Amino acid sequence: MDKQLIVNADDYGRTAGVVEGILRAHRQGIVTSTTVMMNMPGIEGALRRAQNCPGLGLGVHLVFSAWRPLLPPEQIPSLVDDNGAFLSQRALWARPETIRRDELWAELTAQIERFRALTGRLPDHLDCHHFVHSHPLFFAIYVELAAQWGLPIRAPFPPEESLNQAAATVPLIEGLPLSEVRDIMRQDKKLVQVYGVRHPDHFVGSFYGEAVTLENLLAILESLPEGITELMCHPGLADEQLLAESTYGRPREKELELLCHPRVRDKIDELGIELVNFGVLGRSEG
Repeated sequence: MDKQLIVNADDYGRTAGVVEGILRAHRQGIVTSTTVMMNMPGIEGALRRAQNCPGLGLGVHLVFSAWRPLLPPEQIPSLVDDNGAFLSQRALWARPETIRRDELWAELTAQIERFRALTGRLPDHLDCHHFVHSHPLFFAIYVELAAQWGLPIRAPFPPEESLNQAAATVPLIEGLPLSEVRDIMRQDKKLVQVYGVRHPDHFVGSFYGEAVTLENLLAILESLPEGITELMCHPGLADEQLLAESTYGRPREKELELLCHPRVRDKIDELGIELVNFGVLGRSEG
């Protein structure tokens, strides 16, 4: 079996610098795919720029844990605070049973529909901001939406030997007993199987934070398994807005540098890895 690699850049539309960095990582580096935050200001222009890169796959980065919703807050009161902004990821996980299923479904549907209205087509996959969807109550809606629209998803399931790393790097599950992390992953995997939603064979989320080094990226490529793998990344330019709002600003520039590094491209060629996007998974009848 061949080795195919989707290099997906999260957070398209987050800021102007993030947009520029992702486009540069595609044109000059190995990024093949990005996912779009449909609730960000200026997303219309950012999408037009992305559509000028025909080889760049475009998905929707579903958001319900930061900034403001697309729908009027009064239509989705269980998802928002007193100012009409989304609840934080920790607030969502602290009381998931208070989130109305119909309201979350409506908001996420609105984000997919806005993508289609602006681009004239469906996204090639779905994933989610902050991994907040990992909670099985939310993951069920995520998977059902994908099934309805016939779209592939990111399935962020680390192998068993990587559960310690997952528990240490995903804020929502940091500190949880590994048995509980394992149970969450087991429930989410079952949902994917029940609905028959397509996804890459493997997911790599370890190119992040202190692990953003050339040595780690080359090691990831060296150990790439057969089949289709998604490598999550967050390239960008650290503009003033990003630095003011996020603790993950300068590391995005380091990611951009490494994703465009000539040794990385040479290693991909040497190993016979085919760079692809989620389009290789196709669409099912929704």
